[in-house]
Amino acid sequence: MHRFFIGKSDLPAIIAGESIALPDKIAHQVRDVLHLMVDEQLLLFDNSGTEYLCSVTQSSRTGVEVQVLEQRDGHTEAAVHIILCQGLLKSARFEFILEKGTELGVTTFVPTLCHRSIAGLEEAGPKKLQRWERIIQEATEQCGRTQVPELQRIRPLIHTLTDIPPGALAIMPWEEEHGKSLHEVLQEEQQVWSARQDKQEPRTVVIFIGPEGGLTPDEVELAKRHGVTIVTLGKRILRAETAALATVANVMYELEASI
Repeated sequence: MHRFFIGKSDLPAIIAGESIALPDKIAHQVRDVLHLMVDEQLLLFDNSGTEYLCSVTQSSRTGVEVQVLEQRDGHTEAAVHIILCQGLLKSARFEFILEKGTELGVTTFVPTLCHRSIAGLEEAGPKKLQRWERIIQEATEQCGRTQVPELQRIRPLIHTLTDIPPGALAIMPWEEEHGKSLHEVLQEEQQVWSARQDKQEPRTVVIFIGPEGGLTPDEVELAKRHGVTIVTLGKRILRAETAALATVANVMYELEASI
């Protein structure tokens, strides 16, 4: 079933049993792209964790109206909150991470300016940021999530390090690390979590991934001083986008099932 994100600025409230007129952009998708007919159904979600089953009641050049049939609680959001601080990459690779990271369950994306980031990427204008937000939204609609991940502004690495949430597990894969593996660190975290009495706060993992040229030794030392655990992903050197998605997938596999 087709799903659409509808922001509060587009429609302040969605109420079961009522009829609503879809915003122009969604109406265009429903009428002109997907060619949904009267009585066909679709899902709307508004970033509250709730989704709404709707049926098309009117479709014309003047607009598309739907009736809200029922309200459902979404169950597709991960119990682990993942903040991905991704060193800036060339557009296509960074956008790939945004799309696939959303599918895997990333909660927050933080484009991060590192020493070896390609010059000029830090100057992404409003159109670029809007494109990134659109990629995240479309991936959210496609994969069945009910909350659109947050995209923060581009920030230097030092700022992302100083903003690590209290109690979060912060990890940084690095190709020069030959000690602790990601698996070992996640196993230790799972044991610590299992022993906790208070599990009301969301479990948060902050992942730091370098740019195409990798992280410098000085950046890694800086991360260590801020409590970040440096890990190895194995014997092979991975591209930045591969490292990011492999780390996110492993965190979800190791930690989400234990909550």
